[in-house]
Amino acid sequence: MDTNHFFSFSRIAMVMKREIIENWKKNLYAFIGLYAAFALVVVGNMWGMSMNAENAFASPDIFFVRYCTNILGAFIFICLLGSLIYASGILDNMRNKEMRISFLMLPATMLEKYVARFLMATLGFIIAAIVGMLLAEVTRYILLPLFDLPDVFHSSALFKVFSMLTIDGEQAFRGSYAFNMEYMPWLGEACGWSFLIWSHSLYVLGGSFWYKRAFLKTLGTLIVISILGSIITVQIVEWIGEEGMMGLHDWLEENFRWMTLNKLLSFGGAFFSAFTMFNWWLGYKLFTRSQVIKPKFRLL
Repeated sequence: MDTNHFFSFSRIAMVMKREIIENWKKNLYAFIGLYAAFALVVVGNMWGMSMNAENAFASPDIFFVRYCTNILGAFIFICLLGSLIYASGILDNMRNKEMRISFLMLPATMLEKYVARFLMATLGFIIAAIVGMLLAEVTRYILLPLFDLPDVFHSSALFKVFSMLTIDGEQAFRGSYAFNMEYMPWLGEACGWSFLIWSHSLYVLGGSFWYKRAFLKTLGTLIVISILGSIITVQIVEWIGEEGMMGLHDWLEENFRWMTLNKLLSFGGAFFSAFTMFNWWLGYKLFTRSQVIKPKFRLL
């Protein structure tokens, strides 16, 4: 491959092709795990509803109201957990000395290698999840005759699940009447997505530092940081005292009257987006310092 240029999509494609071919067993096992999780959800919910057939036949909307809602929640959980596991495995192809030599000696720039692995951990998961859900839907149709369920179950559950994701964000936000503010719904959705991508970038960063069991190590580190942050926050509140907190509340109310919900959401989206880019950059910097023989006390 030509390495005279700093960045080449053709070399990235070749690196990804090599990774797919050499790690086909691991990729296949990961895909089977995703498919099994989706299939277990759709078939398990059918089995549970068939065991309670009287309630299943009682409501004509039972398929949409109960079955698809249960599937939606489970699918979201599986996708969130799966995406974090995939992200933390961004550099699991460098677990031992031989694998590091093989990958670091590829005739491509470090940026191209990291981008290739990043796409494997992100775009690869998206493709695997979509195909896994489609196969789970096919499995549901194949096993449907085994269950005593209404004819409405012959409809596409996957299509209904995807359509439920398009619920108006403003309606979801105003589901509780605790808030009655004017705001732009797309700002709330953008802020929410930026927070999720930032959370995902933390596991990308963890996977760029720990090559072995990166998901568990990253999760444990974040739990410890959360606990320490909670303890420090409680100590600060106790140190300030009730009068100090009231004074802080009055100061904030006096000096931040210009802050609206739209501005707060915009600031939140910009904040999480900036730190997401920083985590990606830091992960790449850690990768550029990769060595064939790891230092003993680097916790790798």
